[in-house]
Amino acid sequence: MVIKRLPRVQEIILPVLREQLPGVKCGSWVEAVDLRQFPLINVRRLGGLDKDLDFLGRATIELTAYTTVGLVETEDLFLDARQVIWNMVRDQTVTPAGYLHSFRETMGQTQFDSPYDDTWRIQGLIQLGVRPPRQT
Repeated sequence: MVIKRLPRVQEIILPVLREQLPGVKCGSWVEAVDLRQFPLINVRRLGGLDKDLDFLGRATIELTAYTTVGLVETEDLFLDARQVIWNMVRDQTVTPAGYLHSFRETMGQTQFDSPYDDTWRIQGLIQLGVRPPRQT
């Protein structure tokens, strides 16, 4: 039996971030200390409200940028990743997993202490509309 479900928001976003931000480690979790790479973009779903489990999800993601260079460079990396996601919404970029149809920044870029030695951290929250792949 095949269960149809809305895609995970990371399934949609991460392949495009990896393509658009070469040289940046993009994922939904951070590796162990001896495998960790910087610069790093982390995308994690914090929740959201799914309106229709077949056709429309609203995912709130935590978008976090880490670098070893400095605050300004980390802010720039965050802004670059945010722009990639916005472009996906604006252009209605369809991926094999689905696409994003709306964008609402609920917390803008904010500096936090980084849990990793000698790194900088910038984080924001974005609510995204999630749709399954379009049927052809």
